[in-house]
Amino acid sequence: MTEDHPRYTGMHKYLDREAGYALWLPAGWREIPMTEEHHGVIFTPHADRIDTSFAAEKKTLPFKVSQKDVPILRKGFQAGLQALPGVEIESQDEMITPTLKMFEARYTFLENDVRRKRWVRSVYWGEGQLNLIAQGATEEEFAYWEGMFYNTMMTVDI
Repeated sequence: MTEDHPRYTGMHKYLDREAGYALWLPAGWREIPMTEEHHGVIFTPHADRIDTSFAAEKKTLPFKVSQKDVPILRKGFQAGLQALPGVEIESQDEMITPTLKMFEARYTFLENDVRRKRWVRSVYWGEGQLNLIAQGATEEEFAYWEGMFYNTMMTVDI
């Protein structure tokens, strides 16, 4: 990585009509379908690895999420963060409206003795749950790609 930040050469709209969402991603990022009972997609700027990536996975829940579910969703989100090895939470936020419930966090954690950085956002609406994960293989690599992660995270269409 010789430049301070990556350069856009174009944008690509990924549309999952069945799941009901769309993402705007940098052109040229490799698309990899999730496997093993996961229903989503991973995008990475690298040809040979996915430890730096943007992932999206939509789940259909067996119930409609309502305001009364917010405390248990919040508790589950927190428990998921705390379960990560060596987690250090940088920031957390949430947005609760009558139609959308969103929880997000930025944090670092250890994976195979490597400190990685993630930005996770879980969005609930109706019976839908969309999990978005921007991850850098290292804190430095996250910082390098952060502008592109930000653009993708902020332009999600549900």
